[in-house]
Amino acid sequence: MSAVPLPEWCAVVFDLDDTLYPERDFVRSGFRAVSAAIEREAGKCAFDRLIEWFECQHPDPFGKVLKQFQLLIPKQTLIDTYRNHCPDLALTADVRGLLTELKSSGHVLGLLTDGRSRTQRNKIRALGLEEWIDAIVISEEFGSAKPAERNYRYFEKCFAGRPCVYVGDNLAKDFVAPNRLGWQTVGVLDRGEHVHPQVVANVSADALPQYWIERLA
Repeated sequence: MSAVPLPEWCAVVFDLDDTLYPERDFVRSGFRAVSAAIEREAGKCAFDRLIEWFECQHPDPFGKVLKQFQLLIPKQTLIDTYRNHCPDLALTADVRGLLTELKSSGHVLGLLTDGRSRTQRNKIRALGLEEWIDAIVISEEFGSAKPAERNYRYFEKCFAGRPCVYVGDNLAKDFVAPNRLGWQTVGVLDRGEHVHPQVVANVSADALPQYWIERLA
């Protein structure tokens, strides 16, 4: 795959999870936090089991671990620990270099992500994205989620006069609105590592990105 040509002085808006970093890193970090909480309460390490059930796509790994280990901890406590912990995350050197290069080339950068405010803000801080990102939309804070056009139009207002580019991975919601708005759209291919696998079959043309890339850098 060749590199994607960007318009000059454009606004590049990124998705967060499985685009700027692997979301599996957050899952593992969250399971470590949950396992530590269980170990403090019951002296049992649950990390390996949680990972095993996650990889098997078990619908309720926290309920299963409570039942198997016969724990009296409320499940909501484990869920809150997972969602609200300060994650152990880092951008790769390639992604850091890309963001730096985009900024030094005169582009402005945005971040558009769905999710809970505290969870996503914790990820953003852990990844150090404030160093590069000029505007952020998080669905819980904004009041609507992708593919709502208003989430994308926010960046058109913030970066008025600049052509817009959206970079994401989720075919269910990432590209429909920016395609309709005339943005350039770029999809990051899932190489079997994404939390939500890409299923291209039966996806309408307006939901597909105009370009595919294997890696951001």
